[in-house]
Amino acid sequence: MSTIGPRRTAPPVSQPEGFVAPYDAFEPRFKALNDLLLVIFGIEVRAGDATALGQRLLKELDRNDGPELLEHGLVKDGFGPSSQTWFAYWKSQNDYETWLSNSEIESMFADPSLLTGNLGLWREVCHISLDHNETSSSREDALTGIANLCDGLEITPTHAYWGSMRDRMVAAAQSGLEAENNTKSLALNQTMGKRVKVQAAENVCLIKTTQDLSQTNSTQRALYTTNVEPALHAGLHFLRKNPLDSGCIGMRFIEEVTSSGESGNRTVGVGYFASLEHLEQWTHNHPTHIEIMTQFGAMVEQFQGQPGLSLWHEVTVFPVGRLVGDYVNCSADGTLMGAA
Repeated sequence: MSTIGPRRTAPPVSQPEGFVAPYDAFEPRFKALNDLLLVIFGIEVRAGDATALGQRLLKELDRNDGPELLEHGLVKDGFGPSSQTWFAYWKSQNDYETWLSNSEIESMFADPSLLTGNLGLWREVCHISLDHNETSSSREDALTGIANLCDGLEITPTHAYWGSMRDRMVAAAQSGLEAENNTKSLALNQTMGKRVKVQAAENVCLIKTTQDLSQTNSTQRALYTTNVEPALHAGLHFLRKNPLDSGCIGMRFIEEVTSSGESGNRTVGVGYFASLEHLEQWTHNHPTHIEIMTQFGAMVEQFQGQPGLSLWHEVTVFPVGRLVGDYVNCSADGTLMGAA
């Protein structure tokens, strides 16, 4: 494990006095890195064959100056339009800008032929300040997302209590990170056949969770699919169907797959909220999230603290101008189109 040390410059404000975390959780540490780029690319497939468009996109992502990390998945049925997705991470804005100028990606998004037919192309560009991000994992190997780019991992004492998510975010020590405005209805019409660009409002929040089943045995996996996963699905469905009540702007649920299309034994939830507070309200108070935690806790207890299931999440709050969406011939479902 790393000895780089913590990033925080202020003590946690929500941690109960004398609190000791009952189990270990890990945070990535970075020696010099302050900012990252995550671009979530997608191809929406309403009908037909997206092979050619996917190959065209992958040609650009596979360039030598392409992303440091590329993860791939498919939106699961019932959690957004059928889509292929790619999570592309760059270590710096300059690296991303170099790729952007050298690749053909801008001409792809400007291609008028994409404005007709049953395929859509989209990207959500996330300029991540590490001071506005917190990342936590239950394991220190087989990493996912941002953790793959870090210089080391540290056990964090700031977890396993309500409010720990905010306590782990450096920027939250100086600001409440309040929402600029509330979400709008996602019943947006006539987005098909158009290119829609969106700049998210101040302090919109992204959460990207990963559920890793690769180390579960058959008994553990059966319990997860019978009890835990249905609770997770119910919570995500609530968020997708109630954007105005929950503050959830867009939510997708994705199954990771390998380059050959085989299951990666991981699922990924990707959701945008009007603010960190809106996300906290759901995680702290809503019955659907309480049920998720209840079922997961029961699984941990049944397997004596070794459920085989590993969990990660990344949470980022974006100052205005740091989160933008670009949608060509796409439906609004799951997107940032309600975040402007």
